[in-house]
Formats: sequence, C-alpha cells, structure tokens
Amino acid sequence: MPSTTLKRIVGGAAIAAAGVGVTTALHPATASAQTTVTPPTVVASSAGTSVSLEVTNPNEVLSLSGCQAFVVNAVDALAVLADPATILEPGVLVYPTVTDPLTLFGVLPGQTVKSTVEDVPAGVYAVIGGCATVADPANPVLGTPQLLGVGLIPGDTGSAAVELPFEI
Repeated sequence: MPSTTLKRIVGGAAIAAAGVGVTTALHPATASAQTTVTPPTVVASSAGTSVSLEVTNPNEVLSLSGCQAFVVNAVDALAVLADPATILEPGVLVYPTVTDPLTLFGVLPGQTVKSTVEDVPAGVYAVIGGCATVADPANPVLGTPQLLGVGLIPGDTGSAAVELPFEI
C-alpha cells in the first residue's frame, strides 16, 4: 500500500474521530440519551366506501422513526394494542396492504401524508396510528384507536371518526 493511501486512511479516521468527539462534547445529552418516540396524529373520515387518512409524524428527525395509520377490524383493536404483530394475521389489517414490511412505516419525521382507500367493505373499523424506529421496528408506539363506520348508511356522504380510549 503506498504511503499516500495509508496517510489518507489514517487522516480520514482521525477527522471522523475528532468529529465524533466534538459532537459529543457540544451535545452530551444527544450522544447518550435515547430519543422518545410518540405516536402520530391521525385524522380519519369516511364517505361511502372510501376512507380518507391524514397521518403526521410528530417526532424529531434524530428519532429515525416512521409512522403509519392502520385500519383494522374494530373487533381486533384490543388484540393489536396488546400485540402489534397481530396486524400481520390474515383478516385483521384492512389498510395498508403489506407487500413490503420495510415500507410499512412510511411517514417520516415532520411529514404529513394524506391518502384515500377506496372500496372498503361496509363495517366498523378501528384506525390506529403507530410509529416505529429503525432501532426497534418490531415494537411500534401506538396511539389511541378511533372507531370509524364505513358504508353503514345508504347514501352516506361523510362521517367522522370517534376516538375512544381503550384500556388493556
């Protein structure tokens, strides 16, 4: 290995180490504290057989979190709160469609994403917002479920979600 290449590698490592040292000295709490993640803000409504969702990730960029709103059958809401992996069981999750688990929590810190789900079967659903971090994707932080009726009243042009506190 030529000496100039070795000098570049050693120099680069020294600069990186110095950068970490300066960051740690200037922000000691950031270097040692674990970021707290909170659930997203979710606004849900329905019109006919369509469900409109607005999801806002309130977390800081350094949280490395992603959020999502999950539409599940209302009877499954308590099971999802007790064990979030329940959403992966057949028949529990109505939206989003899980084709790639890596994109499941797609609303990034500071973002608001609006979406509409069409042709949702008539019924009563729970809309649950959740955020997960890159460090712990299997344990999302879930918000309070909102009950949402879809397509229950003929000619229905709109409804509001009702937030009900669920206790486990």
